[in-house]
Amino acid sequence: MPLIIAAPRLERWKRASTRRVGEYRVFAVDQHAMLDPGGNAARDVFTFSCPDWCNVVAVTDDGELILIWQYRHGVDALSLEIPGGVIDEGESAEAAARRELREETGYEARSWEPLLFTHPNPALQGNRCFAFLATGAHLAGKAAFDENEECEVVRMPATSAATLVAEGHVTHALVVSALQAFALRAAR
Repeated sequence: MPLIIAAPRLERWKRASTRRVGEYRVFAVDQHAMLDPGGNAARDVFTFSCPDWCNVVAVTDDGELILIWQYRHGVDALSLEIPGGVIDEGESAEAAARRELREETGYEARSWEPLLFTHPNPALQGNRCFAFLATGAHLAGKAAFDENEECEVVRMPATSAATLVAEGHVTHALVVSALQAFALRAAR
């Protein structure tokens, strides 16, 4: 039975105007003149405009997760993750997830279903991340990395998903949420 959550009494703020103040390769910065719920001018806020993202919890027929090591500039370190990336304009989230799995790992999967979607950082970003569960994952060929991308595939038992998070082996928040959703689903 789904949870019933009471509607909030708070009201939305309103964006009186928006101005793009910076464009960068993977995001833009927007400045918004805000009005509080009473219509009073408030301080300007800045947000990042990013495309939607996707990621994939891929599981093989023999019960292994397909994970990748990937260098991440923000933390200047290698990060253990699941495959994923940007959803291209006009591309569905599932099509992007299928593409990212193939590009980053060389794997394809027989069955696909939505796992969850999240707002990566609703305080600063308006984009979404769609996570998919891909089962029947199998090696279909070589990976085809994007420019300046390099990944190393790791296979681990799917039963280790919660442990990977709990022991701090996986720290990327969007990967943590997808692996936790997968572990919860498996525990039902």
